[in-house]
Amino acid sequence: MNKYETTYLDNTSKIMKLVAVTPTASESAEAFYTDCTKRTLALRPLIAENMTVLRDFLIPLFDDILAATPETIAELAEFDDALVKLTKQADNGVHYQINCALTVYARQNNDRDLLIRSLYHSAMALYNYNNIMRMTDPGKYHWKMRLLFGEAAGYIRYYDELENPETRGYIHRSMSNLALCYNSISEAEPKFSVLRRALQILTDPSFQQKTPSLPWKLFITKTHQERTTLLGYMRYDTASCEQQHEVMESAEYVHHEQLLAAQEKNIPMQPQWLYAYYAACYHCGIHNLAKLFENLEQLYISASQTDYSQQGMYTNLFLPAMYTEYVRKDKRYITNKTPIMQLIYQRALRYVRNAPPEAHTEFLYSYLRPMLFNFIEYPNGISLKAFAHEFIMGRHLGTCVHSIAVAQLAVLILKHLLKSSPEALLGIRGMLSASEITENEEALISYIYDCGMLHDIGKLFFLQLFSLPNRQWLSFEIEMCEAHALQGYRLLKNAPSTEEFAPVAFGHHRYYNEEGGYPKEFSRAECADPIAVDLIAVADFIEYRGNEVNNAFREANSIDQIFARLLEGRGTRFSPSIVDAVASARAEIAELLDTARPKAYQMAYKYSMTPPANQIEP
Repeated sequence: MNKYETTYLDNTSKIMKLVAVTPTASESAEAFYTDCTKRTLALRPLIAENMTVLRDFLIPLFDDILAATPETIAELAEFDDALVKLTKQADNGVHYQINCALTVYARQNNDRDLLIRSLYHSAMALYNYNNIMRMTDPGKYHWKMRLLFGEAAGYIRYYDELENPETRGYIHRSMSNLALCYNSISEAEPKFSVLRRALQILTDPSFQQKTPSLPWKLFITKTHQERTTLLGYMRYDTASCEQQHEVMESAEYVHHEQLLAAQEKNIPMQPQWLYAYYAACYHCGIHNLAKLFENLEQLYISASQTDYSQQGMYTNLFLPAMYTEYVRKDKRYITNKTPIMQLIYQRALRYVRNAPPEAHTEFLYSYLRPMLFNFIEYPNGISLKAFAHEFIMGRHLGTCVHSIAVAQLAVLILKHLLKSSPEALLGIRGMLSASEITENEEALISYIYDCGMLHDIGKLFFLQLFSLPNRQWLSFEIEMCEAHALQGYRLLKNAPSTEEFAPVAFGHHRYYNEEGGYPKEFSRAECADPIAVDLIAVADFIEYRGNEVNNAFREANSIDQIFARLLEGRGTRFSPSIVDAVASARAEIAELLDTARPKAYQMAYKYSMTPPANQIEP
């Protein structure tokens, strides 16, 4: 590797250590805030240097890749491997850009080995992005993945001409991974066909003899695993007898292999394979839904609440999320399963609250998100509002302190309006008179505070994008991040306790005049509470622009700069009445900006240091 690539890797390694910050009992809340401030300041020069490497070296190289020497190409491929190994694909954007460039170079130079490798890795990078988007736009990258995996897989016809075993392995992996590009119910048969063909090739002795060094058993097992989960993952309950036979064939294969592996190590079978087998039996008509519930309950109840391995997280968080989804399939179970659902949510909150710092990984987040999305509210039970609040407070420090500070700012603006011009709030929560508004002051304050706390909850579905601030986002990554508004809306509107906050999550980045911002789908005319949206939009802007500690990419704007931008956007980006209220409360807002973030960090610290209660208030 050259010095630029080495610099990027070294800086990224330092950044990963700096962002791995968790409060400890050995420090005070004040010390924690000071430490976070120092870490942010330490991040900025590292990020700046990484951006210099991108702008001055890597991007020009991508743009003129055909002029690169073979030595440069070899260095770039080596850099890509090191970056993936270091970040575990957290820097997925650069990984994707590298492999797109390598694909162009390989085509021009007829380098089949490099071409097949880069096609595969480009497709896998898109698959990683698809995982981030799977609850917002699950098929966004599927067509690109099909082209890339399909082209790589197509080189099976030139198998004998390719002598590199690794290249042949990429062909087999691409053939199987084509199945990842078909996940809707209407695409069930193409997915079956892809897996059928892949298994036919993988189990062909002639191919195994040609490349004996490849991990054939692993390839075969992973392909069977994909087919085992096909019906459950696609929510496909109308499969043909032939399709059901294929799924059970794979389920029995995987179950047998995993059982043998567990017996050899003298350990229980991994819960994800037991679940996959039980789910396959249900979807293929071997077991009814009641039997599936019985099996899942046994798995869940036996799980250790102190096990924070990947398997432990799976059993304690993801498994009950799937259980909840099956409860939704039959309304009868929503009542019948009340006791265990209450237990699931209580245990989940305690489990997450007690998680040690090293357990705060993408596995934890990815297993917790489906539980949020499949949440079922019960009378006198834990509400989605309470569960989501806990999720915000405990899962991502940046989102947590930003949400707290926005809530505080929004309440300050609201109080000023209540005192000076309550008529500007007409329509908030459906209130149609100034007297009604003033009479419900406490309720409005509580409502707006919750709006501030929940407005960015959609970001928690995109934590992979926020987890490594080693560079500024690429254009398509910005587009992905913008999806947090829609995701937050979809989550909050699903439950009675949170549905009134959904419009705020949906519209707080959309311009007042609807001629800018995002998402374009947001409409003030169809919004249940545009006044609350306007309030949070202004508070969010002020906090973001004035945030010194929680933004590693730039220095905070001064209060003069913030107010100049607000006045500039009056009537276009921002509500005129809210901007006027903010302008008249300038001194109070300036003071709050100096105190809101320290208070937010103190609240996050206090939360982390507080032992979990046995019960969470409904």
